[in-house]
Amino acid sequence: MSEEQEDRIKGAEGEPLSDPDHEETQVLQGTEFILRFYRLLKGASLYDRNNESIERMTEDCLQIINPWIIAERPFLLKIVGDNYYFNNLRLPVKADKFLIFKNFSREMIKRGIGKLEFSGEMQAETLKDFVFLLYGLEENNENNHLLVENHMALKGIQSIATGKLEFFKEEDRLVDDKDQKQQAKEVYFKSLNLVREIVEGIKNQRLINIRKAKHLMQDAVSSIKQDESALLGLACIKNYDEYTFNHSVNVSIYAIALGQRIGIPKKQLSDLGMAGLFHDIGKIRIPQEILNKTEKLSPEEWTVIRLHPVTGAAMVIQMKEWGELSTRLISGAFEHHLKYDLTGYPRLSRKKNLSLFGKIVAIADFYDALVRPRSYRKFLYVSEKILGFMLERAGKDFDPVLVKIFINMIGIFPLGTLVLLDTNEMGIVMETQEDPDLIDRPKVCLLYYSDGQYRKGKIVDLREMDEETKTFKKSIFKTLDPNEYNINVAEFVI
Repeated sequence: MSEEQEDRIKGAEGEPLSDPDHEETQVLQGTEFILRFYRLLKGASLYDRNNESIERMTEDCLQIINPWIIAERPFLLKIVGDNYYFNNLRLPVKADKFLIFKNFSREMIKRGIGKLEFSGEMQAETLKDFVFLLYGLEENNENNHLLVENHMALKGIQSIATGKLEFFKEEDRLVDDKDQKQQAKEVYFKSLNLVREIVEGIKNQRLINIRKAKHLMQDAVSSIKQDESALLGLACIKNYDEYTFNHSVNVSIYAIALGQRIGIPKKQLSDLGMAGLFHDIGKIRIPQEILNKTEKLSPEEWTVIRLHPVTGAAMVIQMKEWGELSTRLISGAFEHHLKYDLTGYPRLSRKKNLSLFGKIVAIADFYDALVRPRSYRKFLYVSEKILGFMLERAGKDFDPVLVKIFINMIGIFPLGTLVLLDTNEMGIVMETQEDPDLIDRPKVCLLYYSDGQYRKGKIVDLREMDEETKTFKKSIFKTLDPNEYNINVAEFVI
């Protein structure tokens, strides 16, 4: 939270503003509480209750809770489905806070807790008791809220109340991590097969199974809403022999994940996935000798390549099976090589406003095209350099708001990145951190060399600190190219 926002919530002496009922003040208060409380709950998984970091995070939470309580204001947070309410006021979820909100919701839902209410001034030890009790709850136990209430009553604590989840849509119910990863794998490889089928179908003038494609994209949306990292992790698969199919599926995944972060409704997310899946459909008409050429393309060959957005849009228009999806698929196909300032290709005879879908697919297409090998370029570009370039070109090549959200989503060290730690250990990034302050401290699966190959070791959290020195135990020294070590990252991630 910025100093300006702090001042709008609290006065110079830490007292609440004179008008705490103002909607903006309550939104800021509820949002900041979620950020700080989630940080404390996650801290309970890393440190013991007397750790200095826990003390600091507890104090951060109390600075939000106590001034509000002292002013005799209600302090009630509820989670209902995908929505968050502070004192019955719905909290809007901004894109830069999306993942923190999502993960906080996941942690609370796993524990069956849908309500937190504070009704009296809190002491640090009381709040720590409560947080460590929450952290230790059995997952998926519907009676957890009763266990918490009984524990609080036995300790004589009446200032904290919890409640169970009010409702949760069955199709959105969280499953365990193994099931999520298995579902993500099924969606990913079914999508690969689908793209392959459709490409062959178009070449042989067969009808396209649009219903199957729609159902698959709905599954992809559900998978990403459940656990964004599961499908994003699969997007690190870098198979240059099947570049076309991998690339199409990965663009679809990145597009859905980015669309979710900016609040696109679920139904439209499915359409966005379809636009990503078939953005390169026009390449079917490019001769293979040009598409797979390893030498420098001639000007005439570049002209053929640059026709594929127009060809793709025309192909969609001709296929009546797409129905109402046509407009959105046309946007993805026609606009994915148009830049934000309308340069790029195809050249436009007059200025037009780029569609939201087109701008999203363009970002996803650019990133995935550079981050993976091609038949003529088997060595990938380093991801952070690509993201740095994209940030430099924000406002020129890419929508400046969307590209910043995309970079925050991918992280400095994306899933599947091979890294060297300052302890001289090698590892693969398995999970990025949702806290912007810890974006450079992902969870890493250490690798060890045995019997002529690299094998999976233990997973370490780079947020862990040494108790004595108060410094991080391990840090990333630099990224590595997995090709140099004969490492297939996908084997470790999926």
